[in-house]
Amino acid sequence: MLTKYCFLLLICSQLFLTACSFTSQSRSITPYFDGQLLFNNNPIENTKIMLSIKAGDKYCLNTHKTSTTNNQGKFSLKAATEEYTYTPFADKQLDEWTVCAKYNGDTYTLYSNNRYGAGHVSGSIYLQCDLALNPTSKPCTISH
Repeated sequence: MLTKYCFLLLICSQLFLTACSFTSQSRSITPYFDGQLLFNNNPIENTKIMLSIKAGDKYCLNTHKTSTTNNQGKFSLKAATEEYTYTPFADKQLDEWTVCAKYNGDTYTLYSNNRYGAGHVSGSIYLQCDLALNPTSKPCTISH
């Protein structure tokens, strides 16, 4: 009888370990961003928009993705992705991102945030930004 229980325990543990094996997949680590860049309510054309995923990179010095504004000041940045290995019982990640604009030799931080969780960062964020606003205030209104 003990042999049957040991055998059953061995089979169940093998199935459990197989089900919880480490699998690799691609996951989104930032939301999708789009928006419009203005200066005194006038669209800013051909301005570089940068996305950084490095922690504390306030001025996007370690840019992961870039985009350029069009003649209406509009831009979009696809979500950044990474290869991710699922770890059973320890599946939490700190995802951080910063969006910046390089305009007339100055770098402006448009939006910065983070998320502590598991799996994909989903959704999109729309940034309506006017760089002529007081530098101590935030230059963007944010909507989801």
